Amino acid sequence: MDVDLLAQAVVSGVLIGGLYAMMSIGLSLSWGALKIINLAHFTFILIGAYLTYQLTTSFGIDPFLMIVIVFPLFFVAGALLQLFFEWAKVDEFRSLLISFGLFIIFTSLVRTVWTADFRRISSEDNPYASASIFVFGVALQVPLIAAFIAAVVIAVGTSLALSRTHFGRAVRAVVQDAEMARAFGIDPRRVAVILSGLATAYSGLAGVFIAMFQVLSPTMTFAWFGIVFSVVILGGLGSPYGALGAGIIVGVVGGVATVVWGPLSAPLVTFLLLIAALLFRPAGLFRRSTA
Repeated sequence: MDVDLLAQAVVSGVLIGGLYAMMSIGLSLSWGALKIINLAHFTFILIGAYLTYQLTTSFGIDPFLMIVIVFPLFFVAGALLQLFFEWAKVDEFRSLLISFGLFIIFTSLVRTVWTADFRRISSEDNPYASASIFVFGVALQVPLIAAFIAAVVIAVGTSLALSRTHFGRAVRAVVQDAEMARAFGIDPRRVAVILSGLATAYSGLAGVFIAMFQVLSPTMTFAWFGIVFSVVILGGLGSPYGALGAGIIVGVVGGVATVVWGPLSAPLVTFLLLIAALLFRPAGLFRRSTA
């Protein structure tokens, strides 16, 4: 086995694991803290990617500047979605059904606006796509480095916010007993709206980084289901650190399996890992932080 190729697979797996974590933290928080399995989360990632493509291509905006556009925009979208869920009195099971309907609607809208053709930001508008940093002969793609750093910042920042701030204490109180939290002056609706906004904003940011180095297609959301749910379950519901750790594990396992047994083996090995974790650590490989 080529040692250099294996080293490249491991390093690339770690970096793309950061992207997997960013794609998963929002769903982990929504499911773990709000008890909402939000499948529309996947289309928010997709819309974030296409929005980055459109604005970068049409107006020449630097892809990294899209972060300051996407984050507040998607925060508002997530907050409005949570208000809709509350208005519809959505519970955990119904959230799966309703959000799947939203997933289909949003995916159809993306296909209507941008068609089913493959889209990619041109090298003139996105010089980062082919940019790499070489360390001891191992290539580190700039978009993946940036995505990994962003994922670490999100995981650490969210964990600290949940464990050391008044908002974090309010989240834990609402998760444990919403009515009791209300009796102590905590507004469960406000907490849920803010948390949903953050979860959706994280998904939009993941879309920004995906647009920097991948070809876009409306059908790519289906490939994310297995990866994201594996990361969420392996990491433990509501655990940003867990999602980061599980994302790296899934990225490395998939990368090494691809090198050793071929690209078709990566999903098989990932799901075998998931099954083993469910059998021996059903709460996830890492401790929960909010659920």
